[in-house]
Amino acid sequence: MQSTHSITIQQRGDKIQRYESKNRSDLIIEEDIAGLDANVLVDLAESEEFKHNIREQISIGVRKFYTTNVALGEARHVLVKKRKYKHQDATDKLQNILKEFNITKINHNRESNDLGNNWVDIVKKQTHIKKFRTFPTDCRILANLFKQAKVNLYFTEDQDIEKALNILKVPIRIRIVGEASQLDSFEIKRFFQEQFKEKRKAFHKSRKRR
Repeated sequence: MQSTHSITIQQRGDKIQRYESKNRSDLIIEEDIAGLDANVLVDLAESEEFKHNIREQISIGVRKFYTTNVALGEARHVLVKKRKYKHQDATDKLQNILKEFNITKINHNRESNDLGNNWVDIVKKQTHIKKFRTFPTDCRILANLFKQAKVNLYFTEDQDIEKALNILKVPIRIRIVGEASQLDSFEIKRFFQEQFKEKRKAFHKSRKRR
């Protein structure tokens, strides 16, 4: 028996209304394995609203979250250099996020890094990358998550990654989310509402095929 959990959020004037429903079905729905990039880790460390909505995302179909040692290092660098955390405070904050959300950290290996480097070589020949300075590292992070953890969903703020995967035809769905510190609470809720809609749509398509 499979439980499904859907959440709809509507804004009427200044009020935000939240509707929640739970259903049970014999249909088995594949759950996502999600990867988190460095900037999303920063958002989790900084925004309670973002953390709340990540929890809702887990409840409706994300089986597991993964990140990498390099992504954690990049996130700590942002917290220290841009958000003015002390090094140990930033480290502790990120470790608490890993524990709170049961995020598994994987270490980069040579094979996966080589795959990421290969992706860079392919993509740069076909399109312009706006943030090329960080792009190779981002590709290695995603390649390690794909190769080692088998992620099929990736949360990022970087539209270049979405562009790259469209070129590479890698079977990972990208979810672009704006920096949480620059979004109001309704914009964050609206982003996650789109994810809920996609899950419901996939459920109904699977049901029709039976």
